[in-house]
Amino acid sequence: MKSSLALSVLSIASALLSFQALQAEAVPNNTQSFGQWCLQKDSLPTETRWTVEVLLTRATTKNCQVADRILRSFGSLDIEGSQISDLRPLTGLINLTSLNLDDNQISDVRPLAGLINLTSLRLGSNKISDVSSLAGLSRLDNLKLDGNQISDVKPLESLTKLTTLNLSKNLISDIKPLADLTNLTTLYFNSNQISNVKPLTWLRNLTWLEIGSNKISDIKPLAELHGLYLLELHDNKISDIKPLSSLTKLTALMLFENQISDIEPLAGLSILVDLRIDDNQISDVKPLAGLSSLSALRLKNNQISDVKPLAELSSLHELLLDNNQISDIKPLSSLSNLTTLSLSGNHISAKVCPVKPESVCIF
Repeated sequence: MKSSLALSVLSIASALLSFQALQAEAVPNNTQSFGQWCLQKDSLPTETRWTVEVLLTRATTKNCQVADRILRSFGSLDIEGSQISDLRPLTGLINLTSLNLDDNQISDVRPLAGLINLTSLRLGSNKISDVSSLAGLSRLDNLKLDGNQISDVKPLESLTKLTTLNLSKNLISDIKPLADLTNLTTLYFNSNQISNVKPLTWLRNLTWLEIGSNKISDIKPLAELHGLYLLELHDNKISDIKPLSSLTKLTALMLFENQISDIEPLAGLSILVDLRIDDNQISDVKPLAGLSSLSALRLKNNQISDVKPLAELSSLHELLLDNNQISDIKPLSSLSNLTTLSLSGNHISAKVCPVKPESVCIF
C-alpha cells in the first residue's frame, strides 16, 4: 500500500515537473533570440504575441529564422504607433543603434537594458514611470521620453554622451541629476513641475532650451547660457527678465503667459527674429524699437497704447497686437513687408488697414 502511494506521489511530481518544463519552454526567457520567441508565439501572452507579429511585419517574412536574421541585421528599427506593450521580443536585437518606440503602450523598459549599442532611443507618448533600466545605455546621444509619467530622472545622470534630451510632459520637479550632462545642446522640459533651474547653469553647450509651462520665477541661472539661440519660457511665473540681456545669440524667444511689464532687458538682443510676449503686462514697447531683425512679433493681450516705436521694424512679416489699448495705427504704415497684422480687440474707430494689401489686416 505504502509502495503504491509512493509511486503515485512520484508520478504526480514527475507530471508537475514535465508541465513546468513545457511552460518554461512555451515562454522564452528574456535572453533568447527573436527566432525563439517567434517559434513559440502561439503559446505566448497576447501582448507578447502582438510584439512578435509587429516585428515579423517589419522583417517582411513569416519565417521565424529568416526574420531573426533580418532583424538582427537592422541598425535602425521604427515601430512607432504599433500598440505594443511587451518589449521582451526585442532583447536579442543587440545591433540596433536607433530605435523608435514612440506612441505605444509601454510601461516596462527593462528589456531595453541590453541594447547597449543604441545611440538614439525614442519612447515618447507611452506609460513609463521608471527609467532606471536605461542607465547603462551609455552610448545614447538622443533620448526622447516626452509624454510619460516620469518623476525621477536620477537614472539618466550616467548618460553623459547625450546631446538631445526630451522630457516634456512628465511629472518632473527635480532636475539636479542632469547637471553633469554637459554635452547637451538641445533640452526639452515643457509641461513639468520645475521651479528651480539652477542645475542648468553648467550646461554651457545648450543652444535650444524649452522649459515652458512650469513653475519658474527666477531665471538668473540661465544668464550664463550664452550659446542659446532658442529659449522657450512661456506659461511660468516670470516677472524679471534682466538675466536674458546677456543672451545675445538668441534668435527666438517665447515669454508669453508670464507676469512681465518691463521689457528693457530685451533691447540688446539685436538678432532676434521671433519674439512672443503675449499675455503679459506690457505697456511700453520702446525697448523693441532697435530689434530690426524681427520677422514675427506677438504682443497680444497686453496694455499697449502707443505703437510708434514699432514703426522702424521693417523686417516684420507678422505682427499680432490683439486686445490692447491701441487707437492710432497710422505709425504702422511703414511696415510694408507685413503679411499679417492682427488688431482685434483694440480702440480703433476707423478700421482702415495702414498697409497694403488691406487683406493683411485683421480687425
